[in-house]
Amino acid sequence: MKRFRLFTGNRLEALAAALANTLRRPLADPLTPEIVVVQSLGMERWLSMVLARRHGICANMAFPFPNTFVYSDIFRALLPGLPEHSPFERPVMTWAIMATLPGELGNPDFTPLRHYLDGDAGDLKWFQLAKRIADLYDQYLIFRRIGYRPEGFPGRDPRRCLQPPDRRR
Repeated sequence: MKRFRLFTGNRLEALAAALANTLRRPLADPLTPEIVVVQSLGMERWLSMVLARRHGICANMAFPFPNTFVYSDIFRALLPGLPEHSPFERPVMTWAIMATLPGELGNPDFTPLRHYLDGDAGDLKWFQLAKRIADLYDQYLIFRRIGYRPEGFPGRDPRRCLQPPDRRR
């Protein structure tokens, strides 16, 4: 049976100790990984080293980010028709943006991108641009609350800043 445990606090060492104590008793199925939601790759690395120090090894652990955990373990369980990968994952967004870019380059708002990509015979520059845009969207999804505060847009209406370019006018 799956159990959800939530540990909160502002001292990482205390949180890691509580997790290590919880993980002393292994799961009933040895092939089922322990799932620990982390906020960054650095946190994953640090936590796995702390657990390895306390237990002698850190194995069969999954460290998903919160959005991946919520999408794959909660949303997909409640809505079985969802695709395996979220459309907001960076690789998925990268390919979707790369497929969309050629059709948008005729738009006057995309003139700087058209000049940037002009004369590029290969797909590498297109892919790098799409990847960079996907990274920016990913950061927006993480930090979007900042964008909703009016002070985040001095002298500008935040509702206009968050709309597609054709609705800003």
